[in-house]
Amino acid sequence: HRVDRRQRQMCIRDRVSTQSTGVFHNMEALRHLGKATKPQIIEEIFVLSFKNRSRNPTEKEVKSIAEALQLEEGEALQLLEAARQVVSEALYQSLSAEAILELLPKRLHKEEDKSTKLKAIIAKILSHHLPAWRTAAINSQVSLSKLESIDWRIDVMNASDQISRMNVPTVIVQLKVQDSPTKVGVAPQTRNIIFEMNKGTIETVLEGLVKIRDQLKGLKS
Repeated sequence: HRVDRRQRQMCIRDRVSTQSTGVFHNMEALRHLGKATKPQIIEEIFVLSFKNRSRNPTEKEVKSIAEALQLEEGEALQLLEAARQVVSEALYQSLSAEAILELLPKRLHKEEDKSTKLKAIIAKILSHHLPAWRTAAINSQVSLSKLESIDWRIDVMNASDQISRMNVPTVIVQLKVQDSPTKVGVAPQTRNIIFEMNKGTIETVLEGLVKIRDQLKGLKS
């Protein structure tokens, strides 16, 4: 069982899928950032990549980047995808500037000093925006349903068409659940969920809850 902090749990849903080995697609496309005439252009590209983290950039956006860096539109699209992957991974891992540098390709320019400078600019831009981006990513998620109350009673069946069920105590559980909000300013509806559990089921549930409690205790506050 994996336990994640809520912040990381919410950010993971924004994460762009990458290979399990940690190797990203088209990361070398970041070298096109070396054609930027000023850091502001690089910043605009990463801001745009965060904005488009869950959708493809528009044709107008791709053309704008292509013109700013004198690229083919295909190259601009690859660059935006690479930038989006970096943004998503930095968000998911809550990376520091030093860790962002390690995430980037070893060489982004044929000249080592220019490559080092470009990577430093990228790390600085991402480190500056990550706190606000993380908050925006979390706030943009749809909240889960919330448990408002729980009620229960013990039933013993005195009559049944199945002899095996007679005089066997069971628990009838009623959960009052608030649905996920769908509109801003509109209170979500509540509903009741009623189910029956026997002794074996209760023991299984309790074992699971004990494991959850122990995992929560192990988390740092």
